[in-house]
Amino acid sequence: MTDVDPLDELVAKLEDARMRLDEVELPDDAVAALEELQETARAISAEIDRRRRALADERGDGQLGLL
Repeated sequence: MTDVDPLDELVAKLEDARMRLDEVELPDDAVAALEELQETARAISAEIDRRRRALADERGDGQLGLL
């Protein structure tokens, strides 16, 4: 059994929300889709930040280098 990368799951969720936004007809539905896109984008950003910190900790120098 293969573990699914949380970042891959978040990107898939972002893509799904974007596709739903393309299909909405009512303004309230568009707002809801945009809010989901925003929330998911924040989660992706947090995951990327978490990975950068983990890499810096792993390197032991506290530097992110070229990341």
